Amino acid sequence: MKKMTKFLILAVVAVLGTTVVSSVEAISSDEAVQSALARVPGATVANVIEFNRDYENGRLEYEGEIHYNGYEYDFEIDADTGTVIKWEVEQEVY
Repeated sequence: MKKMTKFLILAVVAVLGTTVVSSVEAISSDEAVQSALARVPGATVANVIEFNRDYENGRLEYEGEIHYNGYEYDFEIDADTGTVIKWEVEQEVY
């Protein structure tokens, strides 16, 4: 009986977890990259050094890093709304 209860609970969690994650991802990873690149005139996908999808602070978000023209741009974008929630710019030191 315990095994059946555990199985049912895990099945419900798996279904709900999948539903929640798929329903909150309103923008695709490509749209998130293009949104970030739009803030860096001249930068292209080749300048995106890092890019990840992460579940943080109760929400799904995209985070990444763009290196272009001597600057490093760190960003986080809410996957549900497409809103940029973090944008930091640092001049690279060579």
